[in-house]
Amino acid sequence: MEREEIINSINTNLISDFQSITIKDRLKKFFGLPQSINNDYIDDNEQCSWPSNTLLCATVFLENAVNYQSIAHKVTRKYLLIYRWFSCPMIKKLHQIMLMINLCLAFFERPSSFSITSDVRDKPDRIIFPYFILMTIEGLTLLWFSCYILVKMACLGIKYIRQRFWLIVSLIFVIYSLCEWFVMFLFISQTYHGIRLRRIFRPIFMIESSQLMKKAFKALHKNAFTIIACISLALIHILFFAAMAMFLFPRSDTRPDSQGSTYFSSLHNAVLQLLVLHSTANNPDLMIPAYSDNRLNALFFIIFVIIGIYWIQNIITAVVYRAFRGYFLSSIINLHLRRRIAVRASFEILKRRITYGGLIEIKDTIPISLIQTVLNFVSMNKWHFDRINEKLSELMHENETINLDQYSKTMQLLDLNPKLAPKLNIQTLGANSLDRFKAICRSKRFDLIGTIFAILSVLCVTIEVSNRHLNNNYNDIVTYTLPMAILNLCFMFYFVLEIVLKAWAFGPVNFFRSSSTHILEAVVAFTCFILQIIYVAIHRTLIVSLIYVEMIKKEKPIFSLWAAIKVCNMLFIYRLIRLLPASKNIRIIVGTIFDEFRNGGAFFGLLFVIFLSFY
Repeated sequence: MEREEIINSINTNLISDFQSITIKDRLKKFFGLPQSINNDYIDDNEQCSWPSNTLLCATVFLENAVNYQSIAHKVTRKYLLIYRWFSCPMIKKLHQIMLMINLCLAFFERPSSFSITSDVRDKPDRIIFPYFILMTIEGLTLLWFSCYILVKMACLGIKYIRQRFWLIVSLIFVIYSLCEWFVMFLFISQTYHGIRLRRIFRPIFMIESSQLMKKAFKALHKNAFTIIACISLALIHILFFAAMAMFLFPRSDTRPDSQGSTYFSSLHNAVLQLLVLHSTANNPDLMIPAYSDNRLNALFFIIFVIIGIYWIQNIITAVVYRAFRGYFLSSIINLHLRRRIAVRASFEILKRRITYGGLIEIKDTIPISLIQTVLNFVSMNKWHFDRINEKLSELMHENETINLDQYSKTMQLLDLNPKLAPKLNIQTLGANSLDRFKAICRSKRFDLIGTIFAILSVLCVTIEVSNRHLNNNYNDIVTYTLPMAILNLCFMFYFVLEIVLKAWAFGPVNFFRSSSTHILEAVVAFTCFILQIIYVAIHRTLIVSLIYVEMIKKEKPIFSLWAAIKVCNMLFIYRLIRLLPASKNIRIIVGTIFDEFRNGGAFFGLLFVIFLSFY
């Protein structure tokens, strides 16, 4: 009993001293800004205190652990405050917005990409945006990049900056871009259409901001000679068979359509054609003409494809996979090592305390209430925050202090993935009729009925659209499409009712927070239903309006409201995803595909960088 009173008194003091949330703190938390740490922490049981600088340093180290960041930065109060603001979610999002604006300027600058057709032979009318507005926006983004890089360099220090290649490269390029922008803005007219190197350098800022892309470049640099050797082997293979093709299929003056005259007339053409065959093994343009002349000619192409595709190409794939896998595996180990070091550093800094006599004292344990106070200032996921607090509360019932081993095991909860946790936390149902109805709405059979109706709805839309295209007479369109339209409207009613019942059965907060698929289902269902109501209110019919039919006959391109409804209705096909967990093999295949998209972000980023540099 006495133990519980002590714990309750500690919690009461914490709430009164440190957890009083003001409107200012609520706004900071809403916008993702760090909370200020100005007060010292005093523990009467330990008869000592922790200065605000110690709490600030421990908070920054824990935030480094949350974000897998290194603790190799300055730890004075001024630089800790700057670093904390620099690393807050709002500044990171603002930097991403500035980066996106800077990269998207390529689509607005002259010649802009805003035209109906991209074929330059048609001389499309392009939208010309004001030159000085674009230059002003670009100047603001460059100033932001320069401030962002300089603040990062100030917080890290010169010794650590020398090891950051991409940071130095970004600083050089942002200085050059600012100089070129200044000259272009003040001294050179907008009629200048020469080379502007700062546009080519824009993707550098995206690479510097992406850890995955920097790791991909490092992996390429580390294994560059091996990859170049494999690619050279493929090029030698193509060059050798190109020379052989010129011997086996010589040019013919009497037959201009022969294989040698058409595809292997020169070494350049032979290499180009075999390169196409090597990259697209199913291309029949080269094989079929030679096979038509002589059946034995097919052996040349069969041997070329077997060696090139099934041997050399597999070697290249294996080498690249081994290089990236090994590097990314070591990178993941380094990330977890950074987290462990940051957690240990936060514990070591909290071990130092000041006694009431003004002496510095170091103990092997720290109060749990102090850790809970520091956690209130740390910017982290709410799920992790709740789990760590629950663990600390359990430990507090055993002892008021915590050692390094317990502290490290508690902070290992940061390694857990919230997506792998139970998604819905709902109450147990009773035996009355209302709870039974809720159980029906939560069941998998209810989901199966919705999936079947989604398939039928898509089939109805397909039949309705096909009948509209097959029949030119409007009366025939009404005859064939009206039953499908009425049936489809009933399906829309059911989809809206299904979302409402599920939200009621699971609880709105639990239902929509559990999965983004539920949000997508609700958006599609309500959008389709609202558009259908608007369409019926305007045209007084469920089927395609006579006005739209006449405009289509006159070949006037128009995306009508009716077409928007049908496109939205076709999106219900995504409900087939619910059937995937039914088969283990399909679940593995789909999971592998999604993992490729999720883990291939760095490689897609590299392709985007190459595209922007060319653009």
